[in-house]
Amino acid sequence: MRWRRHQREALDAIAIPDDDRHWVVLPPGGGKTLVGVGAAAGWDGKIVAFGPNLAIVAQWRAAWEAFTGEKATSDRELPTRFTALTYQTLAVFDSESDGTSAKTRLHPNGLALVERLHAAGPITLVLDECHHLLEVWGDLLDEILADLPEARIVALTATPPELLTTTQAERVHRLFGTITYQAGIPALVAEGDLAPFAELAWFTRPTPREDEWLDTRSVRAAELITELTSVDTYVPLLTWVQMWDFRDFSPEVGDAVVRLALAGHLDLPEHAHVFERHRQDVTLTDWLTVADLWLEALSTAEPEQRAFARRIGDLLPGVGYRLTKTGIKPGVPLVDRVLSRSASKSAAAAEIVAHTVGDDPDARVLVLTDFSTATALPADLDGVIEPQSGSARWLLEAMVADERIAQARPVMVTGTSVGAEASVLRELLPDETITGEGVVVLEGTGASRWLAAATDALNRGWTRCLVGTRGLLGEGWDARAVSGVIDLTSATTSTAIVQTRGRSLRSDPQHPDKVAVNWTVTCVATDRPQGDADYRRLVRKHAGWFAVDEEGDVVDGVAHLDSRLSPDVAPGDAAVEQADAKAIAPPSAHPGTGADPLAELNARALRRAQDTQAIRTAWAAVDPGRHHPVSTLRVVGDRTPRTTVARREAPPPVLARSAGLAAAGGGLVALGIGVGLDSLPATLILLMVALVIGGGWWLFRARTVRRAVTTPPSTSDYARAVADALHADGQSPVGAEGVVVEITAGGETRIHLEGVDETVTEVFTDALTEVLGMIEQPRYLISRPVWDDTTVHLVDALRPPTPDREVWHQVPSTLATLRSRADLFAEAWTRHVGPGRAVFVGTPEGTGLLQALKWTSPFGSDAGLSVVTRRHW
Repeated sequence: MRWRRHQREALDAIAIPDDDRHWVVLPPGGGKTLVGVGAAAGWDGKIVAFGPNLAIVAQWRAAWEAFTGEKATSDRELPTRFTALTYQTLAVFDSESDGTSAKTRLHPNGLALVERLHAAGPITLVLDECHHLLEVWGDLLDEILADLPEARIVALTATPPELLTTTQAERVHRLFGTITYQAGIPALVAEGDLAPFAELAWFTRPTPREDEWLDTRSVRAAELITELTSVDTYVPLLTWVQMWDFRDFSPEVGDAVVRLALAGHLDLPEHAHVFERHRQDVTLTDWLTVADLWLEALSTAEPEQRAFARRIGDLLPGVGYRLTKTGIKPGVPLVDRVLSRSASKSAAAAEIVAHTVGDDPDARVLVLTDFSTATALPADLDGVIEPQSGSARWLLEAMVADERIAQARPVMVTGTSVGAEASVLRELLPDETITGEGVVVLEGTGASRWLAAATDALNRGWTRCLVGTRGLLGEGWDARAVSGVIDLTSATTSTAIVQTRGRSLRSDPQHPDKVAVNWTVTCVATDRPQGDADYRRLVRKHAGWFAVDEEGDVVDGVAHLDSRLSPDVAPGDAAVEQADAKAIAPPSAHPGTGADPLAELNARALRRAQDTQAIRTAWAAVDPGRHHPVSTLRVVGDRTPRTTVARREAPPPVLARSAGLAAAGGGLVALGIGVGLDSLPATLILLMVALVIGGGWWLFRARTVRRAVTTPPSTSDYARAVADALHADGQSPVGAEGVVVEITAGGETRIHLEGVDETVTEVFTDALTEVLGMIEQPRYLISRPVWDDTTVHLVDALRPPTPDREVWHQVPSTLATLRSRADLFAEAWTRHVGPGRAVFVGTPEGTGLLQALKWTSPFGSDAGLSVVTRRHW
């Protein structure tokens, strides 16, 4: 057996005899099944592998028989050495049981299987896709494993630990201990075990009918906000908010208060800090988040105040909320439903498929949605959304209707149906009776047979577009030929994202140069209340998921979709127009894109999808030996610090004086020689030459001194000062030597600290963000000298020029807890940035400085500086 590097390393880690419980994290396509089979085959006793569905169970049986030559079964009686079962085989609960524990509530069949596991003696349990246990059967697994202390456990999952919830992480640690082995998707792509890939987004707007309905909701939201901000109450909302100590707010309320303050509705509270997530328009959700506690207080006040609270409560359902005894709660998410099922998304999916199959003759596209046929809509949405919008059937009809896609023979398959254009379906399923023309859908019990036929057709390239549901095709289904997934689902769990993307990442021996391109279709209406709901879903989907961006870096979050996207602000006219224009080519450079910012984003995405060589090259540059990401600071703006130009050292004053004396001495020597020559003209000529040489030397020295002293610090100077201070304080194992600064083609500066773990990189980027950012509420300020006059003066050769003024920066909070730490930072600052004074804001001078400088940028109000932290591999 020829093992891949990561499989071999995983097997070596499992073989260490110190522990009988192993937790192995490998992405889809990373060979988890073979790792489990290879580890279990070396142990004595019976082996039982559990998987989430029949398809995965069948893969385990086939893998065991191929690897060992021994028979495998799925029999509850455990007649063979190796048995593969579904989790549902075990977790069958008795609906009439009144047991207090998960185990006592098991159906008799489940209890019998548990007894057989006990009676089997030394046993090995292989738990495939063990994240299912965490989500559904965690309590039951807790109890069963507690009764099997001698069992060997191999838990396999594709979900990275950082994407687990706190509860899931605690359960995993209790059941399996620390991670035995982990390899991330970037490492496997770099190794060549998975296909290089890109993640892209296609943005749509609601249809006119949907937009009209959203307009009505906007009017209701405006009326509600007007009512909330009225002064009819004893203590108006905004007055009530400012009576609070900001530190007593929950994080959600605090964020909403800061956004309201930045929008001018109230003063920014003391102790508040402004981050990127606060620099966006105030939403209806912000108003309601702030109003929640206020309405609770009104509900126990005077009758007039209680009546006002009830009036607000009556308005809430009109905007998708309700007032309960425990506060404001989301009601039926109608806006979210309109956006997630917008008819515009089906049209967008067809557009993507048309471009994909038209550009690449080897492309095979998988289109995933949540359901085969749509459920009934709420009465409020009657006539707003097409009844079947977003269903697999609706998508199939959109694909068949598009002439550009007809040659790709689109096919739909779900758990209970199969469909296609009639002639296509007859050729796909020659043994079935197909009647009618146009789009034909068969329903019945032949789902497994239909799926096998569709999968084979996709792998052969007979069909190049398969439409299906996430439940059937999103996990456990394999087709190596899939080169792209179009995600129209509403799932945002880490498990769902890893699994759905994993459908396209498997390498294909028939196409060794395969590059996968995955799409997420998102509908936005940023000028409407809750109009960013679908974008929020997009953000959640891509949080923690790494992919290559347009600059060739592998980053997580929506930045890999397009560097102009922010996790905090949905794209729209205002948000996009404020983006750095230097980072993109003008619309005129791309015919057909026009001035629509969403159209421009889509056009950029299509261009990236076509440039598969750039995607492949970017992944080839990734170090397969890197085991964790690093935190990177990205700086862009109209006026930013220089990037990496080295600052010249000023010559010591004594040297400058010596140079001047040398020039004067040269003049005297020349005079002596001239006298010796007994020729006045010759003496004058020599004296003039000496003066010119000496004066030129003096001027050169003066210019050198002024340039060395007055050259502004670069971005890397600030970064090195932070790194050295963190190192001196013991917060980082490396100092300035670990700073890496890069410049993108769009002029963006990217800075990170190399040679440290991710935790340290986050401390570094947070600290550097504070240094470069606006002055908020620091404990210490530090100055740097600034020279506005660039004229060279002869006296500069004798002494460094005097600064014209001081500019102040924040001392990073992690280095401002003690005076000794601030002094360490000041030493590093002097070394790399220039001489500065660290001033405590509690002193009279510091208080005055803070009052004068609060919410100003050290680089000026018109710098347009944007500082964003990203994680990259």
